[in-house]
Amino acid sequence: MTSSTCDDIIELIPAFVLGALDAHDATRAAAHIATCPRCRAEAESFRDTVELLPYAAGAIDPPPRVKRQLLVRIAAANENTSSSATSKRQSMTSLPPFISGRWFAPVAVLMLVLLVGLSVATFEARGRADQLAAELVASRQVLREMEAQIVEVRQTAQTIQVQLSASQRELNETRTQLAASQRELQQIQASGSNDGQLVSFIAAPQTVSQLLGTTERAPEEASARIFMQPGHNRLVLLIYGLKSAEPGKVYRLWLAKGNQAIAIGTVTVGSDGVAEFVVDAPEPMDAYDQVMITLDQVDTAAQPSEEVIFEANL
Repeated sequence: MTSSTCDDIIELIPAFVLGALDAHDATRAAAHIATCPRCRAEAESFRDTVELLPYAAGAIDPPPRVKRQLLVRIAAANENTSSSATSKRQSMTSLPPFISGRWFAPVAVLMLVLLVGLSVATFEARGRADQLAAELVASRQVLREMEAQIVEVRQTAQTIQVQLSASQRELNETRTQLAASQRELQQIQASGSNDGQLVSFIAAPQTVSQLLGTTERAPEEASARIFMQPGHNRLVLLIYGLKSAEPGKVYRLWLAKGNQAIAIGTVTVGSDGVAEFVVDAPEPMDAYDQVMITLDQVDTAAQPSEEVIFEANL
């Protein structure tokens, strides 16, 4: 049967490719392989494997003494051909049945192929393992460096965020002060009294401004600021957001020097809550250490009342 013949021939293919069959089996195998695609493919596959065996290991140039010993052995082999043939037949007779006769050469070749293949595979696997281990060490080093860079970047980002928040707060405070100054300047310009002199005084580089503190008696939206120049008697007071004084009462400006308080004048707040007051103090402003605005009775000017609306230390 065809399948049985294929099974027989497949067992002969390794020895056939290696040229280890006798003439009868070689002829039978060649005739079958020529007509059977399956066995022909098997023979071609085995032949490709055998052709790659010389590349499994690098070429080695034997030393001169090995070459001399090889020539001596070849000469001895030629002299003892007959005795060697007899010994070979005896050895073949003593071999077990499964490796005797025509099967000895194929089995030996297969064992050689397996040994070479295993050696090459082991060498390649060991080399690949070493390469992977080196790559793993390098990858871990890169990962540690990246983690360190990430930590550094995060710390830098946090520092920048803190600085940005502080700058934003300073910017907001500056904007608030600028808006207040602009409102005050607009009030000054709208008042129409002594516009040129008042604006020039406030805008002068030597002019110092100070915001007065409010007390619980001042409306929540009320504010007051004074403008003065070191060494000069002139004082400018601007108020907005303050209600007009009740009948029989006035807002009075006081300057204190030590324990002595001096009434400088009364301040009139308009219906719009705005007041402008320009006065020349008896002494330069450097001589005073406190300023107050109180709500007093009209006929009382000896001492400031307890109804303090604004106050500040100079």
